[in-house]
Amino acid sequence: MHSYRNQEAVLSTKHQKLSLIAPAMLTHAGLRVVATEVDTDQLGTFSGERARTGSALETAIAKARLGMNQTGHALGIASEGSIGPDPQNPFLISDIEIVVLVDMERNLTIFDSHRSFEIVAAKKSIKSGEDLTEFLASIDFPNQGLIARRDNDPASEIIKDIDSMEALDRAIGALSGNSADIGVMIETDFRAHKSPSRRKNIEVAANKLAVRLSQFCPACQVPGFGMIRYEYGLHCTDCGQLNAGAVARELSCCVACDYREPGRVLASSLGPERCDWCNP
Repeated sequence: MHSYRNQEAVLSTKHQKLSLIAPAMLTHAGLRVVATEVDTDQLGTFSGERARTGSALETAIAKARLGMNQTGHALGIASEGSIGPDPQNPFLISDIEIVVLVDMERNLTIFDSHRSFEIVAAKKSIKSGEDLTEFLASIDFPNQGLIARRDNDPASEIIKDIDSMEALDRAIGALSGNSADIGVMIETDFRAHKSPSRRKNIEVAANKLAVRLSQFCPACQVPGFGMIRYEYGLHCTDCGQLNAGAVARELSCCVACDYREPGRVLASSLGPERCDWCNP
């Protein structure tokens, strides 16, 4: 029987994530998930009122612990996303979603993530009365929600929950005073309950974590075994020098003990165009 079968974990969420996370946990690990509403905005907001001070993983863990402290559960789940220029390809916008399980009794933190370029992310500076038909169609409004603020005004009020033309017109009128001289910035709302594309990515990340929870360490039988880090070091095909920072293969590791085993080979050598010696 799985370690987590028929146990209950609490999901800390303010933005309706239960249906994205609970089914996979039950299917793959037998873990029942219930939600508790927690003010996760205290740890940072996408709209910028409060900056996130920790990493995405640290923030997800903090969210999980908020729910555990609130309900007394020994198992907590939370997710955190980062949307912006991709770390590996800054010319593209990506969504990196992390879902984490905190197990207080076993002193374990198990997580997985999903990186996707399938995210609706857009903003537009507009004036009152401007035709927004093309822009709104491109972001799948009103399925994709919007937020609005006065353009070039850091102290501007931020209006959220814009999910109809009536709400959008009211927001633009309120922020501009119905004056064509005052600009308004409208942008996609990245909160999970307002972003269908982000919801899909959270669901994928949750499924990956659930599958990881179903895998046990061959040495100590603790759940959560899987790819966590990489093995580095590739020789250049031209000069033969070792590039110590080049990723060679995946490593599957235990979250509790030191056991690890080699995983999928990602590359066996490095071309000169990526070599630190050929292109210092």
